Amino acid sequence: MKEINLHGHTLYAAKTAAVEHIGNAYNTDEEGILFIHGHNGGTAIRDYLRSPALIADLDKDGLNVIKRLDTSKPGSTVICFT
Repeated sequence: MKEINLHGHTLYAAKTAAVEHIGNAYNTDEEGILFIHGHNGGTAIRDYLRSPALIADLDKDGLNVIKRLDTSKPGSTVICFT
């Protein structure tokens, strides 16, 4: 599973990167993707990755790919395609 570190990204840059990386991972038959976003210095990126806003942004690109989220670790979010 590919890991993407979003530490230090602005929210806008993280949103753009997330949608791009999800599309690329899905199209290369990955099982999912792990985003590392942290949880001490702010939660905007984490909240976005775990929200319907991400689904809406993916839908705009024609991607209906998320099957499950693993939010068990506060500093990362796993998005599963299978």
